[in-house]
Amino acid sequence: MIPLYGFLQGDSMGLLIMAREDDTLGRLAEKLQSAADVRVAPLKRPRVMVAGRLLDLEMTVAAAGLTALDKFEVGGTR
Repeated sequence: MIPLYGFLQGDSMGLLIMAREDDTLGRLAEKLQSAADVRVAPLKRPRVMVAGRLLDLEMTVAAAGLTALDKFEVGGTR
């Protein structure tokens, strides 16, 4: 498991999300939205950004080069 810092558009805090190397970024976005759903409504079309780059939701955590304690952001439309 890889601990990652996730920041969801509209949330007031970052969250620690546990990911697997073979999780897709789409799955990572789902995990983050699920963890924040008590404060923020889910996004209809989430987008994942890492280091200012918009990445494909089908890309895996490993392919995105994410390692322990890296930051990712999820934004989109509600």
